[in-house]
Amino acid sequence: MASIKILLVDDVQIERLQLSIRLERLGHEVVTAANGTEAIEKYPLVSPDLVLLDVSMPDMSGHEVAKELRNSYPEWVPIIFLSGHDEPEMIAKAIDMGGDDYLVKPVDKMVLQAKLKAMQRIAEMRHKLAEATVKLEKANLQLSKQATEDGLTGLVNRRCLDYRLQEALSMHGRNGLPMTILLIDVDHFKAYNDNYGHIEGDNCLKKLAETLKTTFCRAGELVGRYGGEEFCIVISNCDRDSAIEHCQRLHEAVYEMAMPHAFSSTSDRVTVSQGMLAWVPTGLETVENIYGLVDRYLYKAKQHGRNCYVAAEFI
Repeated sequence: MASIKILLVDDVQIERLQLSIRLERLGHEVVTAANGTEAIEKYPLVSPDLVLLDVSMPDMSGHEVAKELRNSYPEWVPIIFLSGHDEPEMIAKAIDMGGDDYLVKPVDKMVLQAKLKAMQRIAEMRHKLAEATVKLEKANLQLSKQATEDGLTGLVNRRCLDYRLQEALSMHGRNGLPMTILLIDVDHFKAYNDNYGHIEGDNCLKKLAETLKTTFCRAGELVGRYGGEEFCIVISNCDRDSAIEHCQRLHEAVYEMAMPHAFSSTSDRVTVSQGMLAWVPTGLETVENIYGLVDRYLYKAKQHGRNCYVAAEFI
């Protein structure tokens, strides 16, 4: 059975030394404290598996130390009180004050060994529980990430995008603020996929996603994967003039990617078409209606020859 780390607190030096030696001979790591104040200071540094705590000390009683430790550190660690008294009232009070067990000094060797075996089992269970908790937290974090993140591009996925857009509609509607939504489609992406292969097609989408994240990385800017080769950008507190500047900025950023597309009838490199909608929401709009509106302007951009943007004239 693995050894444990023990914080031994006793104001009597000779008793502290004797018990420390006995514990170390049993294979345990011992850190000592001569009083309650020192014990409280050392506790977070030591992170013990067990606290052996003398009841009667001059600066702080063992009861006061136990209460302070229980209040300050929610993670449960066993506390065994040490005392020269064996009256039932003393034992009951020690348990009431946060202790888990009680040993009468001088501590009997067999009793000490038996108690430590029990504490070793408890320490082992605590460590296993801590490890399981860490694994569970990592798993929950991963599940949460999967629930909101697009697996290919790392952008927020459609589900999260819908939720965040609805929040933005409500917030801008309440405050009478303008907002913008851009819907983006990769031009001639089927031809890209058919000729370069799906792996390169995925790489194209990932590179574009990275460009979008870099271009729209400020507070109030959200980039998400709408589906397939389509992406969506939601920009808070953004009027039509600013939205047009964003469209031009995006156009330039994609051009500077310089990703070859020899099978495009629009350009020799990858380009995108953009539909843009900038307005002051009422707060009553639905996500589906807004997507439908901006998709019309994306379609018009494709009709106009692609590699361009078309902005809504009014809403």
